Amino acid sequence: MRLDKYLKNVGIVKRRTLAKRLSDEGNVQIGGSTAKPSTVVHPGDRIRVQIGMQIAEYEVLELSERAVPKSERDRYARLVHSERVKPLDDL
Repeated sequence: MRLDKYLKNVGIVKRRTLAKRLSDEGNVQIGGSTAKPSTVVHPGDRIRVQIGMQIAEYEVLELSERAVPKSERDRYARLVHSERVKPLDDL
């Protein structure tokens, strides 16, 4: 399954276009490597997403071809780590 579709379907991001933009800007990594929106996601992969100053790492548990209800999202992705980074000081 495509990365952008997975991120949207399991509720990590709200829209697939946002997932695509984050990937295009280099803010998404799989296994430590920068990922493109079309990168194939497999169960067991670790996805690191940076949105603004928030960084979160997820483990892919299952894939879903359609949007997952909030009550079932824990079956598809597990939050491994989350942190808020400090903004750079003005230069």
